[in-house]
Amino acid sequence: MGVKPHNEEEGALADQIVQAMTDLAGALGRLNDLVAQRVGVGPTDLLCLHALNREGPSTAGALSARLGRTTGAITQMIDRLQKAGYVKRRPHPEDRRSVMVEAVPEALGKVAALYAGLDASSRQLMSEFTAEQLAAIHAFLVASHQDVVHESDLLTG
Repeated sequence: MGVKPHNEEEGALADQIVQAMTDLAGALGRLNDLVAQRVGVGPTDLLCLHALNREGPSTAGALSARLGRTTGAITQMIDRLQKAGYVKRRPHPEDRRSVMVEAVPEALGKVAALYAGLDASSRQLMSEFTAEQLAAIHAFLVASHQDVVHESDLLTG
């Protein structure tokens, strides 16, 4: 059961926003696929690199939970990324039985360079909004991300 808008105009705008979000998700998916191809990794491998870039070194178990993949699939992915020179393994500083995975900074630089144009154009676009508008956009994006994570969790059971 959907939330009813206050009026027809708000309902139409909500529909347009949902459509724009769908379009953006598709375009970002395409861009990520192209970046992954360009750097010679798979799409999930690229998501792993994004996670390591944002959150820093991680265990395979934490990556498994973050990416929604089995630990076996994550181990294979880490093997591929290590062989390609994108990540390295090191002993966990607090748990001798565990291994930490960290991204190689130079390799992350190659990936980041492919997003530089989008970063610049996004920052240019943001300069056209007020601080209050940017705060509202940010709040909407954070809440939307939480909604997507929640829906993903429901689908994975």
